[in-house]
Order: sequence, then structure tokens, then C-alpha cells
Amino acid sequence: MDTNQTLKRQALDSLSGKWGKSVLAVFLFSVVSFALVLLTDPLLHIPGFFEETTLRDDIISDIRDTIINYVILMPLFIGTTWLFQSFVQGDRPSFGSIFSPFKRFWRYMLTGLILTVLLTFWTLLLIVPGIIKYYSYSQTLFILRENPDYTPLQAIRESKAKMHGNRSELFFLQLSFIGWALLVILTLGIGLFWLEPYFRTTMASFYERKIKQES
Repeated sequence: MDTNQTLKRQALDSLSGKWGKSVLAVFLFSVVSFALVLLTDPLLHIPGFFEETTLRDDIISDIRDTIINYVILMPLFIGTTWLFQSFVQGDRPSFGSIFSPFKRFWRYMLTGLILTVLLTFWTLLLIVPGIIKYYSYSQTLFILRENPDYTPLQAIRESKAKMHGNRSELFFLQLSFIGWALLVILTLGIGLFWLEPYFRTTMASFYERKIKQES
């Protein structure tokens, strides 16, 4: 049985010699996301946009950021996710592979939209059901890679089935990164470019060593 420490060690082994590519992928996503926010935020185009905003402004900003990061940029997010999964599988994909999901842009943007709507719905009902569903749907992107003919809903349903009984394990695995998250804060966010590849490669390792092998 793979423990949390085993999965994290496997992730670090998978990243050996690939840190440059991994950090660059995370940096690229962050830059594109930030650029889209700058282009779509009307407050940036008027004087005094650093002034205190209203609750309505904050809600609109949150909705905009969610749409950008989880819908419009979902193909790029999926591309980086699959990059880390490839590392765990022992492959050495080119950096350009992170753009491969754009060949089916609308399919993966729809995936992001469905996941966002479902998770928002459950969270609005109660926080706890929203958290449970987050873990239930957490394997969707990995499953889509393994099953390119699946619809987003098929992948979501399979993720839900495979995570039954495994949600708590993933929760504690993610919780084990809390110390690293505090370190990111101490480095004023710079450490995130190294933590995110480590974290997401560990999540890929969880899928490959735990979820996939139970199929």
C-alpha cells in the first residue's frame, strides 16, 4: 500500500531532471491567467482603481476570475496536468504538449464549465457537500486522458465511482502539503512555482498508483 510519503517521494523522483519544464509550465499558466484578468477588469481602465470596491464589484470579480481560470483556461490547465501525469508514467513529453488539449478546445472548456457549475451548486447548498464533491470529481481530468472518447459527464461519473472510499485518503494527502503552503507565504508566493509542480505531480501519482491500479 502506498503511503502519503511514498506517493510524494515518487512524485519527486518523477520530477527529477524535469523541474525547469515544470516550473515554466506553471509560470506560463500564471502569466496567461494574469494577463486575461488585466484585459477583462474594467476597474483597471479608470483612475483610482485601487480604491475600495463594493460587494457587487467583488462578486463580479470573483465570477470573472472563476470563468477565466476554470473555463477559458481549462485546456491549458489540463495540458499542464497531463504533463505531470506523463512524468509519473515515466515519459518525457515536450513542453509543447501542454497545448495539445487546445485541439479540442470546446470539449475541455465544457469540462471546466460543468465542473464549475456542479461544484458551485453543491457548495451553495452546504460547504461540506461541496468539499465531498470536489474529491469525488478530482480524477476527472486524468480519466479524460485515459479515455479520450469519454464525454465530460462520463469522466465525472467514473471519477465519482472510483473515488468512493478514497476521498479521505486524498484529503489527508493534500493536507500533508500545508507546511509547504506556509513556506510559499514566507517566500511571498515565489515558492508556488515549485510547490505546484510537486503538488500536482503527487496528485498524478495518487491516480496512477491508487485509483488506476484499482480499476
